[in-house]
Amino acid sequence: MVRMEASDERVQGVVQMAGSDSALVIRRGQMRDCKDLLTVYLGTHWQDGFTTVEQVRAVHRVPGLPRWGWLVAEHEGTVIGEVLFHVEQNPVSGKTGVIDDVGVDVRYQKRYGIGTALVRAAEGALRQRRAPRAFALSPPEAYNFWMKVKYFARGSLVRLGAAPKDVPRKRTKRVETREVGEVRTLPRAFQFNHLSPPGVLMTTARSVLGNVIPGRLFEFYSGDRLIGVGAVCLEGPETARFVADVTPAGEEFVDVVIARTAKAASAMRARHVFTVVPKAVQDFFVNLSSWKVEPAVEIPVTRLL
Repeated sequence: MVRMEASDERVQGVVQMAGSDSALVIRRGQMRDCKDLLTVYLGTHWQDGFTTVEQVRAVHRVPGLPRWGWLVAEHEGTVIGEVLFHVEQNPVSGKTGVIDDVGVDVRYQKRYGIGTALVRAAEGALRQRRAPRAFALSPPEAYNFWMKVKYFARGSLVRLGAAPKDVPRKRTKRVETREVGEVRTLPRAFQFNHLSPPGVLMTTARSVLGNVIPGRLFEFYSGDRLIGVGAVCLEGPETARFVADVTPAGEEFVDVVIARTAKAASAMRARHVFTVVPKAVQDFFVNLSSWKVEPAVEIPVTRLL
């Protein structure tokens, strides 16, 4: 059980570490914690190439990372884990709490319940924001952890891939494309999901704006109405990932929003572009172009709060 105490400067909790006489402090993250978090990232994000403290700082410096959405686990004065989370809006189901990432120093994993303590602390903060449920995307190797903390798979995802040159341009004067540049606060339009899994659009947009990954962001308008948003970023020298979504006012333009976002990978010299979407909405994409469709490795998991 995590005991939470609120103050103007931070949220703090204290939990007894399982199998240890030591106590664990759960508190709001601060930029000075990134020095300790490099050790965490070297073990949990090794595939992303983290090697310096500055790279870790960049992850936490991105726009739209509210202070309540970053908690760290501190043991005897050293930060050994963190959780990142936020709330976003779904036009059908309303608010959703999204846990973006949970990381624990590999030396403390599986024995002390630190990951569980971080998730429970994040859930407490999400309840304060009146989110009725929490959602996460689990890689296959982490699914046992999410089952242990009572998150269960719901629905399935597919990966859709194509060559950008094969995606139609969808020219129309009814839709204006506006690129989003440097901003201090992430536009609220990126904080919802309809076609994309919860959290993917917002975290991609934050990473692009924070220069964590090279990419581009777009807002799409019909007249003065915002009808859609999109993000595309490089995943490798010749591969780009994109995520596109529409507002409730933009459903008739879904093909334009998808096509223009995916097509932007051409300007980034990518020879392949892909996206991961819920299987239930794949027809919006398949009807637009010839995509290679295959099951996604990510597993969507959720829990009622």
